[in-house]
Amino acid sequence: MEKARDTRHKLSLSQRELLTKLEALDESKNKFQRWLDSLAVERENLLRTLEKRKMEYQEDGKRKGSLLQEIEVMEEKIAQLEEKILTEEQTLEDKKQTYQQMRADFEKAEDKLMEIRNRHSEKKDELHSLELRVSDQEHIISSIRERIFQRYGVSEIPEEGISSEEEGQLKQEVEELKLKLEKMGEVNLVAIEEHKRLQERLSFLESQQKDLTEAKDSLLSAIRKINRTTREMFSQTFQDIRTAFKEIFPRLFGGGDSDLILEEGDCLEAGIEILARPPGKKLQSVSLLSGGEKALTALSLLFAIFKVKPSPFCILDEVDAPLDESNIDRFRKLLEEFAADSQFLVITHNKRTISTADVIYGITMENTGVSKIVSVKFQKEEVKS
Repeated sequence: MEKARDTRHKLSLSQRELLTKLEALDESKNKFQRWLDSLAVERENLLRTLEKRKMEYQEDGKRKGSLLQEIEVMEEKIAQLEEKILTEEQTLEDKKQTYQQMRADFEKAEDKLMEIRNRHSEKKDELHSLELRVSDQEHIISSIRERIFQRYGVSEIPEEGISSEEEGQLKQEVEELKLKLEKMGEVNLVAIEEHKRLQERLSFLESQQKDLTEAKDSLLSAIRKINRTTREMFSQTFQDIRTAFKEIFPRLFGGGDSDLILEEGDCLEAGIEILARPPGKKLQSVSLLSGGEKALTALSLLFAIFKVKPSPFCILDEVDAPLDESNIDRFRKLLEEFAADSQFLVITHNKRTISTADVIYGITMENTGVSKIVSVKFQKEEVKS
C-alpha cells in the first residue's frame, strides 16, 4: 500500500513535470510560430522591396538611356563651344596684336606731336623775344626823335643832307643814352602791383600784430590774476593744513609737536620743509627721523590734508608695517574717524588694522601663477585681535 502511494506520488510528480515541459514546449512553439510569422512578414516586405527595386532599376535604365543621349548632345555642344572658343581666342589674339601695333603707332604720333609742340613753343618764345626787341628799338628811336625835336626843333630826319658833324653829335648822344639805360637796369613792369601787394600784406601783418599784442596783454592780465588768486588760495590752504598737521601729529605720536615751513621765494615755486619733534626728542627735519617716525609723520600730513580737503578714495599700502602696537591703535582710531568722509583701501598684514575694516579681501595662491580672492564682510564688534 505504501509502495503504491509512493508510486502514485512519483507518477503525479512526473505528470506535473510533463505538464510543465508541455507548457514550455507550447510556449516555445508559440514563440517559434511568432518568429515564423515575423519572417513571413519580413519576406513579404523584402519581396515588395525587391519588386520596387526592380521597377526603379528599369526606370533607372530608361533614365540612363535618356541621360546618355543628353550627354552625347551636351558633348557635341561642348565640342562646338570649344571650337568656337578657339576661334574667338585666335580672333582676340589678332585684335590684341592689332591694338598693340595701334598703341605703338599712337605713342610715336604722341611723341612727334609733343616734339612739334615744343618746337612751336620755342619758336613762339623766339617770336615774342623779337617782338620785344623791335618794340624796344622803336621806343629808343621814338625817344631819340623826341630829344632831337626838343633840342633842334627837327620833327623828321631827312635821309640825306645830315652833315658829318651832326651825325657825330647824334652818335655821341645815342651812346650817352645807351649808357644811361644800362645804368638804370631793366625796368620792372610789375613793381607797382608788387608794391600794392606788399602794402596790403604789411597792413594785414600790422593788424595781426595789433590783435596779438592785445591778446598777449589780455593773457598776461589773466595770468597775473590767476597767479594772485592761486597764491592767496595756496597760502590759505597751506595755513589750514599746517594747523591740522600740528593737531594730528601729537594724536598719532601720543605727544610731541610738528610744523610746516614754507621756504623763501615765490610760494608757488618754493619748497616746503617738514619739521617734527616726537616725544622725548628735539625738533628736527623729517629726513633725520627713523623709519617708523617717518611713516607716522607722513600719515599725520596725509590726514591733515584730508581734514582740510577730504578725498573720496585713498589707498594705503602697508603703511603700518613699521609701527608698534600702540602706534597701530592710534592709527586705527584716526582711520575710523576719517572713514566717515573718505573710503580707505588698506593693504596690510596687521591683525589690529584688519579689525578696523568693514570688508576684508584675502589674496591667496592655491595654484602656481593663479591668485584667488576671498572676501569676508563682518561687524567690527565681532572681530577679536
